[in-house]
Amino acid sequence: MRFWDSPRRRKRVIRWSALVLAIPIVFLALHFSSPGDPENANGPVIPDYVQPKRSPFTAAEKQAVHPVLADFIRHAVARQDPGKAWDLAGPDLREGSTEKQWDRGDMPVVPYPAADRGLGEWSYVKYSYTNSVGLEVFVFPKPGSGYSAMTADAEVVKDDKGKWYVNYWLPEKFHGPPALSAAQKTAEKKAAAAAAKKARSHRVAAPAEPPLPQSTRTKGLWIAVPLGLLSLIILGPLAAMIVIWLRNKREQRRFMRSA
Repeated sequence: MRFWDSPRRRKRVIRWSALVLAIPIVFLALHFSSPGDPENANGPVIPDYVQPKRSPFTAAEKQAVHPVLADFIRHAVARQDPGKAWDLAGPDLREGSTEKQWDRGDMPVVPYPAADRGLGEWSYVKYSYTNSVGLEVFVFPKPGSGYSAMTADAEVVKDDKGKWYVNYWLPEKFHGPPALSAAQKTAEKKAAAAAAKKARSHRVAAPAEPPLPQSTRTKGLWIAVPLGLLSLIILGPLAAMIVIWLRNKREQRRFMRSA
C-alpha cells in the first residue's frame, strides 16, 4: 500500500502542515503587536486632543445659563422667533448653516411646541468642565399640542468673554400622555362613552351549556380504556411484523446486489 492510500496518514500530514504554517503566523503576530500601556485604558491617542478639565457648575454659572437655555428653547425649539436663535447657538450647531437659513427656520434643531412652564430648567447635570456643561433638560408641551413631555440632551459652552451658548440639542425621550386641550379631552371622553354604550347594547349573554350527566362521563371513560388496550394488542404485533418484513426485503436486495 502506498503512503497516500492510508486515510490516517493523510490526516496526520494535514495536521502537521497546519501546525507548521501556524508557527510563523503566531511569531509575526507576537513580534509586531503591541500590548499597550496597562496603566492607560483610554484607547488610542488622538492627536491635537486636550482632555477638558472638570470644574464645578457654580451658582453664578447656573444663573447665567438659565436664561440662555430658556431663550434658545423658546426661539429655536418652539420656533417663536428663529432669527434670534442664531445668536444663542454655539459653533457646533451653526456649522454648515447660515444666519439666513436660521431666519427661515431651517436649522439643525428638532421643533417642539414647548410651553413657558419651567422653561430653561434642567433635570440634572451630566458633566461639568471648565467651559462646557452637559445638561438633561425637561420640557413641557403646550396644552392642546398633542405632544408629550420631553427630555432633551443639551450642552452649553462658554467663550473667552464668559458668554454662554447652546452648542448641542437633541431630544431623548417622551414621557406620559399627550397634552390635550379642554375641548379635546371632552370630545375624547364623549367618544369613549359612546363606544362603551354601543358595546353594551350589542352584548348578548351566551346560554349556559348544561353539564353532562355523571353517568355519561363515567361510561365514556370505561369504554375508552378497553379500546386503547385492544388497539395496543392488535397494532403492536402488526407493527413488529411490518418492521421484520421490511428488514428482510432490505437484506434480500443487498444479497442480490453482492451476488
